[in-house]
Amino acid sequence: MVLDAGTGRGYNLEALSAKCNLVCAIDSNLRFLQKVRLKIARENVTLINADLNKVPIRSAYFNKIVCLEVLEHSEALLGIVSELYRILKPNGICVIAVPTYQSEALYSKLNPRYDHNKGEHITILRKHEWLSLFKEVGFALLGVRNENFGPALYWIYRNVFPIRCDPSSGEILERKLLDRVFWFVTGSFNRFGNMIFP
Repeated sequence: MVLDAGTGRGYNLEALSAKCNLVCAIDSNLRFLQKVRLKIARENVTLINADLNKVPIRSAYFNKIVCLEVLEHSEALLGIVSELYRILKPNGICVIAVPTYQSEALYSKLNPRYDHNKGEHITILRKHEWLSLFKEVGFALLGVRNENFGPALYWIYRNVFPIRCDPSSGEILERKLLDRVFWFVTGSFNRFGNMIFP
């Protein structure tokens, strides 16, 4: 049983639902969940409209939790991380992905408008600060991996050639063909790139 904490537009649900008995997807944005339901109609996927600060699930329920690119969108980090710890079974695994402090600083230098997006990425911590937070609530650290080469290159590209919308939101309104070509090209050397510029 897996929780997709802060599922957003449900990008991970197709892969998770194909490999897991039960996938719970929680998000505070009801509009996102309604769109996700139209895209993914699998019986083993349950959508819950709730705040991650107060998850309506009993303690020690999930075997695994994924929380990808979510924490930076909140000021209530301690509450969210504590809830993730509470609903995870003992010896369960929680995978958390957050942007790096360095990448956010780089995007700001490339595009002065990026700093106006603090409404999206509210909390950007340094690596040791994230790790201290996770340990504070009780998580044991299994490992830290840098896996963001493709997305980092994409946001460098998007801040050099900005689009009309908030560049930190992930919305793509222009140059769709160029975006697809970009992801195709970077995907082929992503693993090697992670060693150079994670």
